[in-house]
Amino acid sequence: MPRRHWLDPLARRVLQAAGQLPSPPVSHPAETTWTIEVNRASREKWLQLPGCSDDTADLLLRLQRGGVQFSSVEELFRLLELPAQQRGRWKPHLVVHWHGDGPPQQLKASLDLNNSSAEELQTLGWPEQRLQGLLRERRRDGFRDLADLQERLCLPPSAIEALIGRVCFEARRAGPSLPLN
Repeated sequence: MPRRHWLDPLARRVLQAAGQLPSPPVSHPAETTWTIEVNRASREKWLQLPGCSDDTADLLLRLQRGGVQFSSVEELFRLLELPAQQRGRWKPHLVVHWHGDGPPQQLKASLDLNNSSAEELQTLGWPEQRLQGLLRERRRDGFRDLADLQERLCLPPSAIEALIGRVCFEARRAGPSLPLN
């Protein structure tokens, strides 16, 4: 293989600067593009996201351990009630893959599980026994989030997935809960 002359690199740069040769492509430092698979992420991965708190990472892991999956990034954002700026910083890093049978369920309007009447709660389409359990647990103490609801009512992942984006958990208002009958 022939040796190149030591002036070749210098001559090449001069000719490129004069427009006689095309400039080489500009090489940028390697941008580290990393992603988080929303339905399988570890605590450490969640905490890499800007502004993700320990509490948020713990909530997401509790839901994950309970078998809950998100069908879209928007569903995750609705659950966490993230501000638009934080959504913008997180979105490029989030990937959602559905791991399960059948397609994810469609969302409906938001229902406050801590304050809705028994009649409003019936719109969930739950069996009577499950609704009674919800009312009983709610009287004891309001629910903090979906993970708390799942743990206290021993709900299957499919029931929680159906609630994502459909329910919220406001502070309990004074007043007794109405019976379902």
